[in-house]
Amino acid sequence: MAESLHSCPKCSHVFSLSDLHLPPLAPTVVSSDILETNDPPLESQIPLLQDFISRGRARMTALDAEIALMRSSLDKLLEEKDELDVEIWMHEGSLSLLRRIPPEIMSHIFAFTLPPHHFDEPAPWTASAVCRRWREIVVPQRSFWTFIDYNSSFNPPLRLDHHRFVNRFRLNTQLSRSLPLPLNVNFTVDPNWGTEDFRMMHLLLWHAPRWGAVTISGSNTLYRHIRSYFPDQFPLLRELTIEFDYEGVIPTFDMFFNAPLLQRAVVNQSLLSRPLQIVLPWSQLLRYAGSSSWNGHLDGLESAKNLVDCCLDIHETSALPETPILLPRLLRLSLSNSRFLGCLETPALLELYCDYAGSVHSFLRQQVCNLDKLVMWGSSSPMDQLLVAADPTTLTRIVEAVPTITTLAVLFPLPGEFTSDFCWRPSLAPALEYLLAFSSDPASGLDQSRFVQAVESRRQGGRLKSVKLYGPQLPPAILDRIQLLRAQGMDFVVSDLSNWHLVMQDAVPPEFRIKFTN
Repeated sequence: MAESLHSCPKCSHVFSLSDLHLPPLAPTVVSSDILETNDPPLESQIPLLQDFISRGRARMTALDAEIALMRSSLDKLLEEKDELDVEIWMHEGSLSLLRRIPPEIMSHIFAFTLPPHHFDEPAPWTASAVCRRWREIVVPQRSFWTFIDYNSSFNPPLRLDHHRFVNRFRLNTQLSRSLPLPLNVNFTVDPNWGTEDFRMMHLLLWHAPRWGAVTISGSNTLYRHIRSYFPDQFPLLRELTIEFDYEGVIPTFDMFFNAPLLQRAVVNQSLLSRPLQIVLPWSQLLRYAGSSSWNGHLDGLESAKNLVDCCLDIHETSALPETPILLPRLLRLSLSNSRFLGCLETPALLELYCDYAGSVHSFLRQQVCNLDKLVMWGSSSPMDQLLVAADPTTLTRIVEAVPTITTLAVLFPLPGEFTSDFCWRPSLAPALEYLLAFSSDPASGLDQSRFVQAVESRRQGGRLKSVKLYGPQLPPAILDRIQLLRAQGMDFVVSDLSNWHLVMQDAVPPEFRIKFTN
């Protein structure tokens, strides 16, 4: 076999590998006393030392040449390895199952990047920029381009970043690619909105007949500027959310009356201290949440016979109507002031969220509904209401009036009388499955041991599945009994009041939260 020749990378001298295998360097015969100390060598030893140095340097040169050759060969091997790794990766990618996923399945996956799953407006832009196949899937899908979120209320760094994704070019592109589908528009501007904001809003208003769902948030200044640009009709509008801050005269929104498909309206639910006057096609609404005076609500409720969900924050006091308003299809009701429950007749009601008062008992006693869920909070601010002493007998009478409830949330300290009745009267809330309650200091009247005894009894002989108790730390003996209930499969949560907001999220769905439960 012919021997391979190599070239030195330093001097280009051609040689074979066998040339590099020099015989081992013979050690010097000079005594170690000379090599390892500072003693001078003898005259006879000097030639020996010089000879070793000469032979050592020659050996070092040969080793450097071999190392350079090996490094050169190694670099070539590493380069080939990296190139091969890329080639293998590309060939493996060609066999990827992802490539064989049908376009309709990919479209379904991409849909999870859009609201309500994920509020990321640039998602279709990102997906369409990954590769040609993804672009061919995303661009023709009109539904991917219908979600438009323009928000200029961010602080400056985020605002600049946001405008990279929402500008007139991209907005025009989305409006074109989404034709002719209904649009889901979220337009939010701060009080210092400028010319670019107005141009964007004007462009969106030009396509208002395509709005299927719209959220408009801003100030009274924005309202005055854009009001005259609204069209006379919104033929595709199904959901409307208005959040407007203002000072002085309460603005009136009457431009959405001609919306034949409108079914859901939310009016200043996040700005509850700012009631609005609004004119809507009430008779067709299924869901309504708003902040207004009682008379302002009254104008709409008298015609809203098809309401299924209703959340009312009521400002100002006014005389109650003599005849209750019938809402025959209402299933879920949230009310900031339970005094106005007497103004309503709700034969189909399943869920009630309101402040705790005697008027709740009067209302439930007069209804023929089969209430399933009852959530009550104190009548003061969220944190102070925990200190409010509840009427010791009213809670029992309220629960007695609705034997069908399966979920009860009492967002104030439980009266001792109710705890006693809950323990010794199995007929009280016989269908109860889920209980959320606030404990308090034992000195205030809550017998914690008796409460746990009631839970144990209803766990064994009733339908109770879950208990969530919030309040001060419980004694170890009580905690041991609770741990036993958990071991038996019961969901029993004990926590302090630092998790107030989590409590509210657990008890009250977002669409029914008003000022006492935000």
